[in-house]
Amino acid sequence: MPAVAFSVPFSDRCTESAGAHGRKMNGDFEPRMNMDGHRFFCGPSKRIGPALMLMLAAFFVFGETSMAAEPVDISAELEVVRAKNKLPACAAAVIEGGRITAIGATGLRRVDRDVRVTRDDLWHIGSCTKTMTAILVGMLVDAGKLRWDMTVPEALPGVPCDPAWKKVTIEHLVTHRSGVPQMSRAEWRTLDVGKGTQREQRAAFAKRLLANPTTEAPGNFSYSNSGYGLLGAIIERAADSDYEELMRVKIFAPLGLKTAGFGAPATPGKIDQPWGHYRDGDQLTPASPVPENQFPPALAPAASVRLSLTDFAHFAAWVSSGEPKLVTAETFSHLQTPPDGSSYAGGVWKTELPGIGGKALCHCGHLGGLFGVFHAGPEIACVAVFNTAGNGWEWIGDEISAVALKAATGKK
Repeated sequence: MPAVAFSVPFSDRCTESAGAHGRKMNGDFEPRMNMDGHRFFCGPSKRIGPALMLMLAAFFVFGETSMAAEPVDISAELEVVRAKNKLPACAAAVIEGGRITAIGATGLRRVDRDVRVTRDDLWHIGSCTKTMTAILVGMLVDAGKLRWDMTVPEALPGVPCDPAWKKVTIEHLVTHRSGVPQMSRAEWRTLDVGKGTQREQRAAFAKRLLANPTTEAPGNFSYSNSGYGLLGAIIERAADSDYEELMRVKIFAPLGLKTAGFGAPATPGKIDQPWGHYRDGDQLTPASPVPENQFPPALAPAASVRLSLTDFAHFAAWVSSGEPKLVTAETFSHLQTPPDGSSYAGGVWKTELPGIGGKALCHCGHLGGLFGVFHAGPEIACVAVFNTAGNGWEWIGDEISAVALKAATGKK
């Protein structure tokens, strides 16, 4: 596998690098244990009276526990939402200052099996993957490998293109304004781009896509998984590395997302992680975690990532803060600023925090009967997941998020 060669401004301190001192966020450590205080109080006892010594002893026993308080368990609150909406399961987490302050999970991994979800389960986050893909594009812009105004033919030299593509830029693709049509479920399930490597399949998909004109001129918003699939091929060409490897090295590792990977969380034939479900009226049908229920490799940059609830929350916190630095401040701002007339920027929507108000960035996604959404505000972020999915279910993700945010903040 080719080395990931392009250079981007990484911080050498990932989110877990603070160790006993705390988590690194927004340029400051959130303390878990005051090491200087321990050294001071371990000085000569003859200078300290007996009463103060007892107080200090109590501090050493209970102080660290109170400063690193356990997150609030919001499972009971989530159960109300789960039962109301007849979901097999749901879960949510709230993060503030780099620390999980509220978390909960309730319900069943599969509706017809008595196996309950846990806080540590893995969840497919669907199109929230697009936020990560857009970050990779930003890194390549910072490295001088791509430009926001670079056209598709420039980005993929040597690939025959219909003349319409000469007007489509990287910026258009990232913000869903390229004129590339959306692909139906039936179309992506039967997509034939050969049996080569994942990278070869994405290159073949790009060649096939560019041979035909876009359905409309670029400029108007039109959500497109195909556009992000094309971005995957462009990213691989610019970086000379596989998309999945770039995600692992450039995003998962620096952000400490140790559980992050690709594809369905569960193993076919096992209930080792949550299964997705499809609803027909009141009937819930489990969706087997097989490749046929996942996007093909050609569309993986649009929706393919799975990870734990906690890791999902830490990614949402990065969207809030930009720390550790994966991209320059200019690119971070560019990714979060929608073009005129649109509320969709570089892999994020501009919105508000559900239930408590305040500006936020968000993305949601569903695939294989699983749903995920994040909301990232300036000081607080929330993630919510559940295992029933379909178009039009975004409001349930917002309802779960609102319950979690209200429970974490005490707002009514």
